[in-house]
Amino acid sequence: MAELILHHYDFSNFSEKVRLIFGLKGLDWRSVDVPSTAPKPNFTPLTGGHRRAPALQIGADVYADSAIIADELERRYPEPTLYPGDNPAQTAALTAALAAWAERDLLWPLARYITGLHADRFPESFHYDRATLHGKPKPTVEQVQASAERNLAQARPQIARVHDLAAAAAPYLFGETPGLADIVVYHPLWLLETLGGPSEMIDAAPATRAWMSRVAALGHGAPVGMSASEALDVARGSEPEEIAPDPAYRSPESVGPGEQISVSPLEEKSAATGTLLAIDDKRIVLRANHERVGEVNVHFPRAGYRLRQVED
Repeated sequence: MAELILHHYDFSNFSEKVRLIFGLKGLDWRSVDVPSTAPKPNFTPLTGGHRRAPALQIGADVYADSAIIADELERRYPEPTLYPGDNPAQTAALTAALAAWAERDLLWPLARYITGLHADRFPESFHYDRATLHGKPKPTVEQVQASAERNLAQARPQIARVHDLAAAAAPYLFGETPGLADIVVYHPLWLLETLGGPSEMIDAAPATRAWMSRVAALGHGAPVGMSASEALDVARGSEPEEIAPDPAYRSPESVGPGEQISVSPLEEKSAATGTLLAIDDKRIVLRANHERVGEVNVHFPRAGYRLRQVED
């Protein structure tokens, strides 16, 4: 089986999500550092132009979102499962609902609060990069700092919900066994403390602190470093998976396999372009081509991404 190659950077919370999945499943993997801001010349050839990290590379197939990375790792390595309990399908559905809250309503106020609080620790290029990604004008450091207070007002009610969840954890959110549910709630709090140090909001609830320690103890599996050039060579020397489309599926956008498309997150300007291979209500797969890597398949989840037809 081809190696698992994770393209990520140290303070990326979605990268931490995947690293913890590796830890839960006890996996060996190769680690490739990606810049936290554009340009990313050794990353975007693998993703059809999509610039967000992390991405999981397996040969010439690239999974370009943490949600679809989790799905693929569960498919390939089903034990130990990300969805513990007597009814894995129900656990998976509940985890997806929890992730929709944790990775939106919990994460973004926390991220904006802590980056605002420590805005002067980041270069102006970082703030400009994030504003560009979200289609906003270049902010000043003072504007970023001013956003901290209003985002804290939104973050604190969400932290209170985490405290309620952690207080009921026994010892994990879905019982005796850790799962993806624990990881999706944990990684926004990890970002808060990675950028800002120990948080009084977390220290105020010992059950939350104890639960976070249990999740952190999952570790990151067994990573071994790899250069970006080596990873590109792996893709160049591999054949992408052959994927058959579902002939009965009709996308709401009236776009079908074989057409040239652009895929991008709903709220960000980070598009991938290529030929649509397959689409259904769970995934979008496009075939991209770059002189550095040849042909690659780039996989996205259907939820959270939009697509449109583009000119050849």
